[in-house]
Formats: sequence, structure tokens, C-alpha cells
Amino acid sequence: MAKRGDSAKGAVASVDPLASPSHLPLLAAFVAVVDSGSFTAAARRTGVDKALLSRRVRALEQALELRLLNRTTRTIYVTDVGRALYDRSAPPRAEVFSALEQAAASDKIGGTVPVATAPALSEEVWGPVLVELAWKYPQLEVEPRATETLVSLVEQGFDVAIRMGRLPDSSTVARKLACWRHVLCAAPSWVQAHPEVRSPADLVEHWILYTDVPMASSWRFERGDQGLQVKVASRMRTDNGEVMLAMLRQGMGISALAPFQVADLIARGELVRCLPDWRVGHQHGVYVVLPHASHTSARVEVVAQAVARRVSERELSWRRLGD
Repeated sequence: MAKRGDSAKGAVASVDPLASPSHLPLLAAFVAVVDSGSFTAAARRTGVDKALLSRRVRALEQALELRLLNRTTRTIYVTDVGRALYDRSAPPRAEVFSALEQAAASDKIGGTVPVATAPALSEEVWGPVLVELAWKYPQLEVEPRATETLVSLVEQGFDVAIRMGRLPDSSTVARKLACWRHVLCAAPSWVQAHPEVRSPADLVEHWILYTDVPMASSWRFERGDQGLQVKVASRMRTDNGEVMLAMLRQGMGISALAPFQVADLIARGELVRCLPDWRVGHQHGVYVVLPHASHTSARVEVVAQAVARRVSERELSWRRLGD
């Protein structure tokens, strides 16, 4: 059986350095030196120490039992077998570099990011966020899709979700951005027409019930150290936040909504906070929800961070309104 140093010494065909992953850094060093014309130039070009490049090329030669480069004090010469190896490895190297470039390009700040979001966050959060992202990243397309339903991100094609309230147990990863409490409010006309409402216990017959949440009819209220559990009964029910707001603004009853739903309406005087000595006992969160714990693409990350900044800007005012 012939040794590589004998009959096979002049031919590269008997050894495929790409077949061993451990040879790839050695091959990369050899290619860099050939491309650059010297070890010094290759070191400048790659940022790898000159001595390390030399050791890697020598290790490749030892592994192949071939002389790839002839060195002098001033220059290097590529041997015939070295040139054959360089030429033969060119096509797969081009494919690898192309694959790396495509992978990097796919994660630049561009492309489309489908986002599942709670409808209540649309105006308060998404308006400013979309303006910011449009200016900073003109190649980025963000598609917020408002839905009351807790969707499956992977199955329904969402890259990220912005949710509020309680989250179900799942394999998704949630980052908590803020805490908030519901705000008890009604139209000024309703408050004037119902001076008898002085305590949460008086709300039972006047409540507009939002049915699309767990325990929607059971509310805890707090005043200092005092706590009061109220079970509301209502002939007015809806599973749509916009319909609920419309009923409140028309003076049809009283209810508790998220601060980001009512902050502007209270500021404009269309709604007023009721029973301000009391606050809703339940606390909830705003979350960024990602489908996986592993790598998050750059374009998804910039969307998540923009939402986080906007929520952080508004959290203090939400807390003031709810407390």
C-alpha cells in the first residue's frame, strides 16, 4: 500500500482536506496567505497573528505530508501541489462564502416582521413605535395585527407578540416590560346621574362587562389596608374593547379598563376616573413574547426594543392613573 509521501506525494486527489472539519482553519490560513502574497499581508488582512498563520499553514502541510509553500526571508512561492489545492478548493470556498453572506444579509435590519398585538395597545404604543422604526430602518416592514386572541406564534406565522394581562403556560419566551392596573371610569354624564355610587359594592348593577378575559365578573378593590371583593352582574356585555369604550363614552355604565385605553379620553374629559380613593387590586403586565429562547433575529430585536422603550416612557403615567 502506497504512503502519501511516495506515489501520492505529487497529487492532491488522494487527500481531501475539506473532508476533515479540523483542517478548515488550516486551509483558511493557507488561502489567506496565497491571496495576500505574504504572511505579513495576510495577518493585516485577516486580523490573525502572523505566527499563528504560519503555524496553521505548517500544520496543514504536516497533515497532508505535502509542501504547499516555499518560504524565503523575503517572499513565499506556492508549489505546484499548493496551487492545485488552492484551485481545487476554490468552488467550495465560494459556496461557503456565499452562504455566509446570505445568512448575514437575511439578519440585517430589513424585511418583514409580523407582530401579534393586543388591540388596546394600538394607539398608545404602536403609533409612536411605527414612526420611530420607519425613520430609523427604511428597509424594515412592521405588520402589527391586532387580535384579542392569544395566538400560536409559530403556527400562525408571527415573529413576535406584544401581549397584556396574564399569559398562558407555553414554550414561548416572555419579557415583562411594565406593570399596570385597570382604571375604574365612566362618562361625566353617568357620574352626575348616579350620585348613589360611593363604593365598589354599589357597582354591581351598573357594570359593563368585558367577557374576553378570565374571571371577568369578579373584581377586587383596595383602599389602604381595606380590601373588597365584588361580583358584578351586568345586562351589558361585550368581547370587543372598542365597543366597550363606545358604551362608556355614551354614558351607558361604568367599568375598568387598561390605562393605555383611557388615558387620552380622561385627559380630554370624555371619561372621568370613578371612586378615586379605591384602586383595582389586580396587577397585570405588558410583555414581549418570542417563539423561541434561542437566537432572535436583528429585525425582530429592534422591534421588541422599540416597543420596550415606548412602554417604559408611558409606564409611570399608567401607574399614576391606576394607583
